[in-house]
Amino acid sequence: MILSKLLEKVTVRKMFQTLYGRMVVTHEVDVRSVAVDSRVVGRGDLFVAVKGTASDGHGFVHDAINRGAKVVVVEDDGAVDDAYCMHTGTVKIVVPDSRSALAAISAEYYGRPADGLTIVGVTGTNGKTTTASLIHSLLSGSRGVSGAPGPAGLIGTIETKFGDTVRPATHTTPGPPELHAILSEMVRAGCSSVVMEVSSHALDQRRVEGLRFSTAVFTNLTREHLDYHDGMESYFEAKKSLFTSLDPDAFAVINVDDEWGRRLAEESAGKVLTYAIEADADLTAGKPAPSDGGTSFTMTYRGKSVDVRTGLRGRFNVSNLLATAGAGLSVGLSFGEIGVRLGTFGAARGRFEPVKSPAGWTVIIDYAHTPDALEKTINAVRESMPPGDGGRIITVFGCGGDRDRRKRPLMGRLAASLSDVTIVTSDNPRGEDPEAIIDEILAGTDTPKELYREADRAKAITMAMGMASAGDIVLVAGKGHEEFQVIGGERIPFSDRKIAEEYIGAAG
Repeated sequence: MILSKLLEKVTVRKMFQTLYGRMVVTHEVDVRSVAVDSRVVGRGDLFVAVKGTASDGHGFVHDAINRGAKVVVVEDDGAVDDAYCMHTGTVKIVVPDSRSALAAISAEYYGRPADGLTIVGVTGTNGKTTTASLIHSLLSGSRGVSGAPGPAGLIGTIETKFGDTVRPATHTTPGPPELHAILSEMVRAGCSSVVMEVSSHALDQRRVEGLRFSTAVFTNLTREHLDYHDGMESYFEAKKSLFTSLDPDAFAVINVDDEWGRRLAEESAGKVLTYAIEADADLTAGKPAPSDGGTSFTMTYRGKSVDVRTGLRGRFNVSNLLATAGAGLSVGLSFGEIGVRLGTFGAARGRFEPVKSPAGWTVIIDYAHTPDALEKTINAVRESMPPGDGGRIITVFGCGGDRDRRKRPLMGRLAASLSDVTIVTSDNPRGEDPEAIIDEILAGTDTPKELYREADRAKAITMAMGMASAGDIVLVAGKGHEEFQVIGGERIPFSDRKIAEEYIGAAG
């Protein structure tokens, strides 16, 4: 693609370009591809130098040129001398913000695929993956706002999905080149809509800049990612940016049971549609209660009510279903159709996912890795157990290394107080000592209940299952769908579900 087309939406402070050794004002250059990693640059590529949290792409501009980059985009004019660019025949473009430039260039390179899609973005601390998956299921079987049936795409923490294509995700929200490449594939596959999880990192790093969201969904905000954000206010501001950038005719679907959601509802652009179980809202759920291995409730919207019975468990999943209903309403689906279809959806992989033993006990695999999520998940397990049957909750969990250390004792206290038996183990210790992480978790516990430590996660899960009797539930929290452990700098294959299935299969 020609360079002038790629730069149509980019603010350029300076362009240095030569032709036959002489400085020129403009000369068309054909760009082969767009890259932000100098290691993958090929001849004829455009390289964008982005300042990251771990490294700065400006330090790799020379490497990109040496590998064949024809164009380099930088914030720092001094990252590469004009003389070097003249000597190598490289076009140097200086911009105020490399991240914004990358988003605009990526969109143009792939033909602005987002312009033809109804885009629903889901953000929040907990519930993003389940809610996005539920909305995707809802849109996949319905007619979109244009009235034309068509497959819906999904971009999320677990996978990217459209049509018959399913790929494991690398990030909750991909960077601009990958994101627009995926959207382009979805358009070619006939998708009319896409549901995507939008992380606070993605918003802060402007990965979705330039996308026009038809609907933005807010699930909640609780303590997480404070190793990245400078406090809860900064974390909230990142999330809020998705809502303050909405067009006037777009929808903000917001959980006002959450204190941050109530504030967001006052500050959002677009049309606000609120949902809640406890608070007053446009869309509500009355009398949520365990029912036949799931949950039942009455959903009400503008004087209309419908009874919903779902196989999903827990009040947090009722909230996720309300968010899904709100998104469905925002794109023009009927309340009646939504009410009927909500009861047909299953959980996302690794989200309150059961593995049953023939001996009468059950393992629940869940991604809960924040204090709020762990508390809600354990409470949901308790609510799902028949009253008075004597069943115990045996919880296995850990906390990630090189992440917010302040949540560790909080999670230890919650797990130990709400569970009957707690086993503290490892969960992606990364560069930290697993035993030291466990020490910090246990520092928050003060309970006479059974409490154990086992740094080997496979042994901890096996220990928990070995303790289980008929009626017990073993909750394995923290990793959910993940199929790896990060220990040191090594990514080791590991699956909570596989450990459970192998143990249960061997036990017969």
